[in-house]
Amino acid sequence: MGGVGAEKPKEERVREGIALLQQLAGTGVRADSPGWNELKEKISTWVSDGKRWEGRIEFPTYGRYADVILPRKAGQVAELTFKMRRVGR
Repeated sequence: MGGVGAEKPKEERVREGIALLQQLAGTGVRADSPGWNELKEKISTWVSDGKRWEGRIEFPTYGRYADVILPRKAGQVAELTFKMRRVGR
């Protein structure tokens, strides 16, 4: 593997991106939902350019959102935390 600060290899970004989408599909999110499409675009860009991206993607149909981290450096893993919106107050 690369040294400290080395860029995450493209093959690793592809594997991690596919794994994130498969895990999200396992929660019941459909591939035709707007949030899915936005996430897929972010992952595709990240796979292509390797630049770090961190942000939130809304899944309003499901009353949820995903906090996502797509890292630049080798040794760091892509993360997706799928959270439920707080109901009422």
